Amino acid sequence: MKVRLDVWHFMRRFASGPTTESHQLYSFFLRQLSLCIFSWSEEDVDLLKTAKRAQLTVEGLRNPSEEVVSNNIGKKALARHCRRTTRGIEEKTRLIKALITNLEEDMGHETLGVPLLDSTRIWDIWESQKRHIACIQDPAGVQLYTKTGEPVVGGVTLPIFRCARGSTSLGSFNLHLNEFIPGKLFSNSCFFCNSFLICD
Repeated sequence: MKVRLDVWHFMRRFASGPTTESHQLYSFFLRQLSLCIFSWSEEDVDLLKTAKRAQLTVEGLRNPSEEVVSNNIGKKALARHCRRTTRGIEEKTRLIKALITNLEEDMGHETLGVPLLDSTRIWDIWESQKRHIACIQDPAGVQLYTKTGEPVVGGVTLPIFRCARGSTSLGSFNLHLNEFIPGKLFSNSCFFCNSFLICD
């Protein structure tokens, strides 16, 4: 049995890199980190846009632009009707490192000049966590999405997906293990490489 570090815990480790959670760019950082890890199915997104464009047209908006259509699609609609997959290991590694590098520069400072990232801390996190990028890869050949419905929106049939990725009970169990068993005892090991060791 192989038990690997999950995406939520991986991201939470990076969330301790900013100087403070109240920073103006804190939420932006986490959103961008998620985009570095996941990519949406283009097929599903295009179908959702087609449905939203048709719906807006029915509601009286003629020829809505791509920007207007995109602005009328919320996060809940994306999660409900579109599937996500993890990017490749090399791509994730490149994108996350680039995100940290870019946010260390001027774009990572709020209006008063306060930096988002604690430079020393975020690079220490990167050095310790980059080896776990393979852990958060979607397992090959495993169907993570189940279709649970097909509502009609704007005359277009949209699938409703339920994702098996992420579980409240599983997350709670992992958190319990992380607190119950000191990570330093397993500093050189990873669930991905050894079935019965805790990720550090």
